[in-house]
Formats: sequence, C-alpha cells, structure tokens
Amino acid sequence: MKIASIAFTENGAKIVKMLVHEMDVKGYVFEKYKTDGLETFNNVSSLVRDIFKKYNAIVFVGACGIAVRSIAPYVKDKAKDPAVVVVDEKGNFAIPILSGHIGGANDLAEKIASLTSGVAVITTATDINKKFSVDTFAVRNNLHIGDTKLIKEISSRILNDKKVGLYTDYELKNVPDCFEESNEVGICISDDDKKPFRTTLNLMPKNVVLGIGCRKGCETVEESILAFLKVNGVSVYSLFAVATVDIKKNEKGIVEFCEKFDIPLLTFSAETLAAVEGEFTASEFVKKTVGVDNVCERAVCAVGAKITEKKTALNGTALALGRINTEIDFLKG
Repeated sequence: MKIASIAFTENGAKIVKMLVHEMDVKGYVFEKYKTDGLETFNNVSSLVRDIFKKYNAIVFVGACGIAVRSIAPYVKDKAKDPAVVVVDEKGNFAIPILSGHIGGANDLAEKIASLTSGVAVITTATDINKKFSVDTFAVRNNLHIGDTKLIKEISSRILNDKKVGLYTDYELKNVPDCFEESNEVGICISDDDKKPFRTTLNLMPKNVVLGIGCRKGCETVEESILAFLKVNGVSVYSLFAVATVDIKKNEKGIVEFCEKFDIPLLTFSAETLAAVEGEFTASEFVKKTVGVDNVCERAVCAVGAKITEKKTALNGTALALGRINTEIDFLKG
C-alpha cells in the first residue's frame, strides 16, 4: 500500500515523521514547518490534487474539516478512491473518513492508533454493530466486487437481522449465520457473473493467471483475450496477473490491456521460463524467436499457478490459463 501523510503544524510533523519511519510513508509538511525527511507544500488543495490518484491511502494529521474540503473535489467511486484517515496532532485519535472497508481505511486507522497509543474511531455501521461486512470480506479474500452499489442493500439487510442468500462455486470456511441458500437478495462467489438471486452481488476470486505470447505489434490482443476468457467461463475481473516473457514487457497490446483492467503484468526471462519444469506445448519457431519453446504455459507456471487451460492460438496470440490456490475464509483478518 502506497501511503502519503500530510502535516500542517510542527507537532503534526512529528506524527508524520514517526509514520514515515514505522510504515514507509511518504511525508509532507506545510513549508513553514520544514522538517528533515519531509517534502514541503504551500497549498494543501494543490497537493491533494496532485497525489489523490497516486496513493492507496492519504493520512491527514490535523483537523477533519481540512481533510474533507481537500478531498471533496476528487471523491468519485468507493471502489477506486484511496483510503483517507485523519489523525489529530497528538495522535489521540485516528479517524477513517473515506473508503473504510474497500480501501482499508479502518484497518489503517487501527494500525496508526497502535503506533501512537491512540484510539481508532470506527464509525461504519457493520463494524460498530459487529456484523458481517461484505466489502471487508471481499478485500481480505482478494475478491473483485461486481456492483458496489449493491453493498448497501446487502449490508442493510444484515444490519436489520435479515438473512441474505449465498451461492458459491468454492469451498468456504467459517460462514456466518446471516446467510442461507435461497433468498431474493444474495451474494455469488464464482468466476463469472451468474445471477442466482433476483438481486445478486457478484464476488469473483482474483486467482486466475493468464499466460500470453503474441506476434510483434499484434492489434487484437484485448479482443483475443476477452474471447478466450468467455469461452472458458472466466471473467476478466478474476485475473490475478498476466504473465509473459520479458521481451514482451513493452508490447503495446499487452500493456494497454493490463492498464485498462488494472491487472499486474509479470514478465520472466527466457532462461527462467525454460527452467520451469512440466509438460508444455513446444514450438521450435517460438524457441528460435524468443529463446524458449513455449511462453504462455510456462509463464503461467512461473507465477506459481496450475495450468487449467493449455495453449490456444488465437488471432496472433497464444493464450493459456492457470489458477493459484484459493482459500476463502469469512474470518480472514
């Protein structure tokens, strides 16, 4: 998690310096209180505008009002906004004010409070009532949330002691008693967006690795990947990573696909791929071209996944799928 912390006073700068030391935070301080190890700023609105999308979390050490006014123009989507926590300059209280569950602001506030010997002031309803939180569950189990607008409906039912439905293609651990098999409203844990309930919140485990090779300058990368995934019943949002050989690290089609869907691109040298043990679909042409007899299947295994779909050639691409071990636990912390 990339974290920035902002201080407005001399005492606030002391808190930020402690966070920089303890949590590898990027620290900023108002220029009047210039401090070694912290970057200076003279306008907090300009600073927040510049860093809001660059960090996973922003910690303000100062008044809540300053934080709220600073972030207000940039708050867009609870699934994408950074976590925002406000800490008073004595470290007595750490208050998550944005993205408490999905962004991890609640957990971050707890961690900061433990460092300052303060108190995390958690205000989200499911937490204070000790009820199941679907967004916290999703984040801790690395599940993609389909329609974040449905979180409110699921949470509302649980807070009012009503059951919600649960459908799963996976083995689950420690399922709470707020779930039942049949209901009009429920969550579905699977690799695709099936709708077993009238109102279904889809949660997709991000546990699939896509291995890819392609001809240079291939213009059908995204089209081919999406078609391949559809045939295999896998959502693009289930992808944990895209893997390939390192000479393809700047391949336009691959890079643009990963950036569009926010998927990590992992690359390996031909030597590393060649050293991967297993039975693969070999090609002498590929070996002469990139130095290893197979890219897509070997890349899947290099990530640590088990192949579930071997090499498929499609419009100038070579694609394979694999899956990493997945444990879904409702008590995962």
